[in-house]
Amino acid sequence: METNPQHDAGSGLPHGVPNGHAEPEIQSADLPEAEANARLSTIREMARDFQVSIRALRFYEDRGLLHPRREGTSRRYDARDRLHLKMILKGKQLGFTLSEIHDILACRGEDSGKTELEMGLLPEQISAQISYLERQRSQIDAAINTLREAHRRLPESPRQGAGLSERSGDESRCRNSW
Repeated sequence: METNPQHDAGSGLPHGVPNGHAEPEIQSADLPEAEANARLSTIREMARDFQVSIRALRFYEDRGLLHPRREGTSRRYDARDRLHLKMILKGKQLGFTLSEIHDILACRGEDSGKTELEMGLLPEQISAQISYLERQRSQIDAAINTLREAHRRLPESPRQGAGLSERSGDESRCRNSW
């Protein structure tokens, strides 16, 4: 499958969308200090709310995508971090790499008017990403068609519907070795 030269490793992390929670459209800088502190989330709350692993959140922090407050060894996430995580997950859904998402977030700056990742994209970024995703879709469609044709050509047998791990003999070992 063709790879986008702009894409890098790290896009295989588990990700999801907020777990039915309405995300505040407020930047933490817009809140008084006491109110901002009241809205801080722990790493477990963030993982639960966004259906991501704690490891993923730490990875995003290491990559400079999230900037939680540190209270001893604890991480506290504010409204800005919640918004950034929402945008990170949307960027991954749209097929962007973490490096590209980092650049998009950096260019966005503190522009509180842009709460959706795609609203911060340039027209040429959108066009390039659409082209990339269309190429990927074509390659995936071709791979699916190839596998369907191979499956269609398999001889009929009572065990055809069974998984490869249930097959016996050299045939199973050869197919499972990759």
